[in-house]
Amino acid sequence: MRNKISLVLAGLLGSGLLVADEANTQAPSEAKKALSGFFDGMEAKGFAFARYTTIDGRAGTGADQQYRMKLDLTSGKVEGWSFTGGIMFNYGGSNPTATSNTDYGAQGSMAVITGKNYNDRFGVATFSVNKEIVTQNTTTTFNFGRLNIDNVFADKTTDLGTGGKARFKTSSGITYGADYFDSWITSHAIYNMRSFGLNASSNYNGSLGNDLIMLSIKGDKVGGSGFSFNVAAGHANRLLDYLAFVDAKYDFGGFYVLGQVSAAGMTSNPAFYTGAGTLYSGYVTGNGQPWGGAINGGINGGSRTDYAGFNNNMDWASSRGIYNIQIGYKSKEAPISGKLGYIGSFGDGYGTLLDVKGGLDMAGKFWNNNYDATNEGFGFMGAGGRKGTNIQVVYLALNLALGKSWNLGLDYSRISGDNNYPFVANVISTAASEAALAGKGITFHEVAPSLTYKPIKNVTAVAMYGRNFGDVNYGKARFEIRYDF
Repeated sequence: MRNKISLVLAGLLGSGLLVADEANTQAPSEAKKALSGFFDGMEAKGFAFARYTTIDGRAGTGADQQYRMKLDLTSGKVEGWSFTGGIMFNYGGSNPTATSNTDYGAQGSMAVITGKNYNDRFGVATFSVNKEIVTQNTTTTFNFGRLNIDNVFADKTTDLGTGGKARFKTSSGITYGADYFDSWITSHAIYNMRSFGLNASSNYNGSLGNDLIMLSIKGDKVGGSGFSFNVAAGHANRLLDYLAFVDAKYDFGGFYVLGQVSAAGMTSNPAFYTGAGTLYSGYVTGNGQPWGGAINGGINGGSRTDYAGFNNNMDWASSRGIYNIQIGYKSKEAPISGKLGYIGSFGDGYGTLLDVKGGLDMAGKFWNNNYDATNEGFGFMGAGGRKGTNIQVVYLALNLALGKSWNLGLDYSRISGDNNYPFVANVISTAASEAALAGKGITFHEVAPSLTYKPIKNVTAVAMYGRNFGDVNYGKARFEIRYDF
């Protein structure tokens, strides 16, 4: 029996060698051609920046530096097939406190997460297999692997998911999209999860396993008119019952009108699938955090009582909504452009996105997500995700082009409402007003001038300063050099 098996295996092996030998006499040219096709059409997408940020206010001054690179390389297409691989590097932070300084800013040449220095990291960001099918009237693309989440709910430059997506674009300019992610993470969510203690286990894998499904349809200048739209809907298993976003814009030839509405509903008993062996359910409406109190230490060193009025409990808002109405002017021929708008909210809260901003079009430099990385913005786990919060924002942005390379900007924003705004203790101090100490229902203004220099197409240098006044007295400056691949 053993001899028979040996003869069979020998025969198969011999046949295989003969076939391989025959193939080797024909395949090299085809293999070289395919390999050449993958390399010849390679494209790079992403960005790199160096950033230096300072703060000043009642509690003192501070500074921080940050370096970040996100680079995706996509091979050329061979019979419609291509591959994408990308890396992510981040060192330092952009939200300094009054005790921050840059004297000890160099901690090795590789930004691997070490200890509790959560900002510093280096690793593989994306890796996917892609297929494009082109017909006379349509272009269809499929992507499978570790992908950027590129829709209105997230930040396509940093937010990632593992799964697949499809895009179906017609000759009329309408694009249909479908996304499914078995696991996913956004920068906003991962900082929230860290704050809430959802990553306490050593088995935590840095992502959410709540299956995420999203559908979208968008069109740009439909039928040759000035009308553009973007509509998207989503669902995250046992976490978000629904996500919705509607964007409609009409351009009259420079002057335009824009309307945006976003809504989200959180399940009544959310479970966070973190890969740590626990579903972390039980964080439901009415339940507090397992440790109680607030976050980030206490005012002037006190114990966990940062924001007397800030609702940091797991008292999740079941339904949230925001709307944005804007008018503006932008033309390639005119040196002046600007926009004026209003953001309001409806429902139990205003956290409607997976990221802090997503596809929202607004003005301002710092008020939305540059004072406290965990809780701000319009993310579903942020300040607007708590029950009983609302926000109103009036904003204005003006820009003046000074020749081909320089641009001067001025942004103004007025933030009010029962906004649950999480100013850190180092910003407000005991000298701040009672409203600022409460951190909830405060009214403040941000005035932010900026100067942009663009010497060549891919390089941008920016200097900006944002000053708050009203219930908060605080300033923040930033200097940044950026390269876009």
